[in-house]
Amino acid sequence: MNKKVLSGLLVPAIALVLTCAMLIGAGGLFFKPSMQSAPYSAVFSETEEIYNYGGTIGNSAESGVKIMPAALPQSGNTVLLGGYPLGINIRPQGVIITSRVGVVTSNGVVTPLEGVEISSGDLLCAINGEQVRSAEDISRILKSSEGDVTITISHAGNRTNYTVTPAMDSVNGERKLGVMLQEGISGIGTLTFVDSRGRYGALGHPVKDAYGNTVEPESGNIYPSVIKGVIPGTRGKAGELQGVYSKQTGNIGTIDADNIFGIFGEYSGSTENLIQIEIGARETVQPGKAYIYSTLSGTSPRLYEIEIIKAERQNSPLDKSMVIRVTDRELLAKAGGIVQGMSGSPIIQNGKLIGAVTHVLIDDPTKGYGIYAEWMTGR
Repeated sequence: MNKKVLSGLLVPAIALVLTCAMLIGAGGLFFKPSMQSAPYSAVFSETEEIYNYGGTIGNSAESGVKIMPAALPQSGNTVLLGGYPLGINIRPQGVIITSRVGVVTSNGVVTPLEGVEISSGDLLCAINGEQVRSAEDISRILKSSEGDVTITISHAGNRTNYTVTPAMDSVNGERKLGVMLQEGISGIGTLTFVDSRGRYGALGHPVKDAYGNTVEPESGNIYPSVIKGVIPGTRGKAGELQGVYSKQTGNIGTIDADNIFGIFGEYSGSTENLIQIEIGARETVQPGKAYIYSTLSGTSPRLYEIEIIKAERQNSPLDKSMVIRVTDRELLAKAGGIVQGMSGSPIIQNGKLIGAVTHVLIDDPTKGYGIYAEWMTGR
């Protein structure tokens, strides 16, 4: 359940939508004006759902994908294939400051952080040396303190201490810092793989907040998700998968890393019906026919035909490894091409996992970018 944050009131907002933002203002994932990230749906729910991950892979003979016994792979060059939708909930190492606001006191409106050098997207990490993870933490610490307090602010990864004087709210008598806060970020993405160590990779690009900052996770979880519908993409506007997930079903993994190659962590979900697949070396990736394995409805992924337009020769880990074009008629009819929520969908060529979908071109949603699987798996 989303909560509004009014910090004069310091109430948390737990489930913000990770949709891609406009280039001007919100700071999304952009490499040039015509391109936008495709990470998440704008529709969320905490209603109970029944999840059924697993099944067979369609068109397996044509794609060359071999169905192997469902267990954690023994070979370091083999992983379990993803393609399944995930609910993602990630908390940064502090609370995100969205803006400064005034606190109504008996002496008028006061802005305690007016002289502090902070920007929207900075993290409030600690008060008087005690780490804060929620608005409740802030309220508790301020209630037990007297006089000035020392706050720790993280800006672009650099932490600075400031001494500030909290203001006394005349409405409820509580001490306030006068900031609007966001506790965490939630959304929908796609699982790419689970490896032999029981670790997973997803998305193929970082989770960023609305201000363009990569989230360094304090904690986080992934959940099974159900895709309820698709809003097709059009020129100039990205489409989206509309997905729901329920925390009440329990998580299927943790999030302990967020970087340019995606999100990663320990996988605790069932692997009973997942399919083993060999990882294709980046040198073998060639322009031409390939497939993405993704879910457009429910929880069952299937293969959709694409064309690899360009495969970069990358000798060190980088993103934007491939330029791809959707050629599958069904995918084009249902989604118009690549849409938000498909990030992390495996890319398969010659029966091997060679990469994952990462971005959509706003000017042409049939085209997008992919990253090599070797970079995501650390090979």
